[in-house]
Amino acid sequence: LVIAPSGREAEFALRDPLAVVSRAELHTFLLERAAGAGARLVRARVTSFDRAGSSGWIVRAAAPAAPGAAHTEGHGPFDFLVAADGAAGSARRRLSAALPPADLTQGLGYYVPGLSENRITLKFYEGLDGYLWIFPRTDHASAGICAGLGGRPAADLKHLMDRFLCERYGESILSRSARYAALIPDAPRDPEGESLQGDGWALVGDSGRSVDPLTREGIYYAMLAGETLAGCLADGDPGRYAHDWRSNCGREFSWAARHASRFFERRFIERLVAVCDLSPAAAGIMSDLIAGRQAYRTLKRRLLLNAPRIGMQMAAACLSRAGRSSLRPARDS
Repeated sequence: LVIAPSGREAEFALRDPLAVVSRAELHTFLLERAAGAGARLVRARVTSFDRAGSSGWIVRAAAPAAPGAAHTEGHGPFDFLVAADGAAGSARRRLSAALPPADLTQGLGYYVPGLSENRITLKFYEGLDGYLWIFPRTDHASAGICAGLGGRPAADLKHLMDRFLCERYGESILSRSARYAALIPDAPRDPEGESLQGDGWALVGDSGRSVDPLTREGIYYAMLAGETLAGCLADGDPGRYAHDWRSNCGREFSWAARHASRFFERRFIERLVAVCDLSPAAAGIMSDLIAGRQAYRTLKRRLLLNAPRIGMQMAAACLSRAGRSSLRPARDS
């Protein structure tokens, strides 16, 4: 279900079903697979890392200590350092550069237990370079809203989120929901300007800004970035990572980042929702876009190629609705 700023809705089925997986279960699965492949898991908070001359990297982590005491343990040396500690992580700040607020998105919302839905809801607002969502999960729903950091106060975003949930599900829904918040990086507008790697290190996931600039989806692309780097390391050519990532997703994301403001314009969203409401062909294209099967750079071309078919479907739908409306009996005055 897609809702325009005016309130107009378009509901359509996705061409392919989306699998919803618990974040905790996904983490457990990936850790078990890594351990099974030979990785050594250290459950400790990394405090620092340094070069050990030509030997590689030494990583220091907080270690269990006696009550009232604290110390760190060194691990390594390691040949290669992978930073995956998020957009605001210390590893990114040290290896590359901290992201300015203009390159960050704020996301906030709720985990709502007992809310069972069989559809995804996307709601757009005028003047908001983001959107509100409700994603169904196995035993709860995830409701959230995102926008550029500094563009709208977090309190305004929370107000929009709370009002939407209360209008749809009643005010009691807020009292049983758990809040969450996150900082999400925006994709770089210049695909060549982002420093993804250096001598013996690389950035992946949110740390490397591997995020769709429109949907703000990051988990899938973090895994894809990790897979790309792993392939380069396995081939003995880690220096190829930045090039391969830019070829796979980086240039596409940078193009979308440069055009994001147009996508979130009210006029565009209103037209998109109206077209999807009246044309199954347009809804299919939108379905592919949501599922990541339709590239942003070729979206306009595909819409133009399908324009005759979309136009005929829209005309037929309008005539059909007009006919149904004319057949309704007039109410007594």
